[in-house]
Order: sequence, then structure tokens, then C-alpha cells
Amino acid sequence: MSVRADHHVALRVSDLDRAVRFYEEALGGRLVAAPIMREGPYIEEVFGPGAVVKVCHVAFAANALELWQFLAPVVPIPPQEQSAVGIMHFAVTVDDVPEALARVEAAGGRARFPVKAIGGSSPGRFVYCEDPDGHVFELLSVDHPETVRLIVEGNPDAAVPS
Repeated sequence: MSVRADHHVALRVSDLDRAVRFYEEALGGRLVAAPIMREGPYIEEVFGPGAVVKVCHVAFAANALELWQFLAPVVPIPPQEQSAVGIMHFAVTVDDVPEALARVEAAGGRARFPVKAIGGSSPGRFVYCEDPDGHVFELLSVDHPETVRLIVEGNPDAAVPS
């Protein structure tokens, strides 16, 4: 069996148009499935009786975000406390972390801390950010295999025995 955890991430947002603009401006996403209203038996089966949503897809060079705005029920999006939520954050690879962070901030997002080196001293860089709804995402300057290599290099106890 071949499994890839790289299809899309779904986010519940409070304002779909604002979220689309943010991910287009901050990360260069492109709207590939326009917002549509969904309701009825299938949506109620998934989200409960009376659920009405608007949903769209924003794609990147690889993979996508599926953005959901609930018109009913309307429930505030809770703060994203990393130690308390089930899905802590998602990560994206960018060419230049400081430059991408500047775009995130200009589009209405924020950094959770200053840009850091992966493993403390490598050339790889990362930072955790929040979008306007508080969803946490990580900007990384290296892909996943290189991130793991840098983590193990800086923390030998993280190596998986061969």
C-alpha cells in the first residue's frame, strides 16, 4: 500500500473571503475551486443537523487547503493552544523564511516567535505563524527529509535504529 500524507488540510475559518485573500497574499496560493454553499443530507451526515457551509480549495505548488466557513451553526473558532488541540499545526516549505514571514505579516498574520535555525545551528530556518483566525502553521526552508536529518544531526537520540 502506498500512502502519502500530502493531499490537503481542512481549516474552519470565520470569513471565507478573508481566508482566501490571506493564503493568496501570504503564501502565493491560488483559488482552484471557488466557494460554494453546501447543505443537505450529506453535509448534515458529516457535520450534524442544520449544518450549512461555504467551502473552497486554495492550492499551492504542491497540495492544498480546503477552507470551510460554517453559516450554521456559527461557532467561534477557539484559540489554538498547541498543547491542548488535536491537530497542532501544519507546515509548508518556502524558499526564504524571513521573506515569507514578511508576506504573512503584511497579509494580516503574525509570527509566534522570531525565525530560528532547525536544530539550533543549521542553515535550515523555521517559524510558527498564525493566520487571521489563529490557525497555526509553520514556515520551513527545507523539505521534510532534510528537516528530519537536521533534527537527528542536532539530537542524536532522535535517530531511529536501523
